[in-house]
Amino acid sequence: MSGKTEEENSIQTRILVKFIGFSIALFALPLLTYYWTLKHWFSGYNTLYAGIAAVVVVNVVLAFYIAVAFLEKDDTSPKPAKKQQ
Repeated sequence: MSGKTEEENSIQTRILVKFIGFSIALFALPLLTYYWTLKHWFSGYNTLYAGIAAVVVVNVVLAFYIAVAFLEKDDTSPKPAKKQQ
């Protein structure tokens, strides 16, 4: 046994799910944005504009990741021991 409580395992699972979700978004969304904007918005133009759109999406995903990290409740801090009388 690892000695971890159910709550600690739940916290670690939530962190891992968020990390994997943002990692997939960071990989997939810029690629989708690049090809979608190249086909629908910037067809016939240089690929520079589609690349700029993909870079903007990368920055948006990173900003959301940072915002989620700052707004996340700190469940890992040690809880104070109760006083015994």
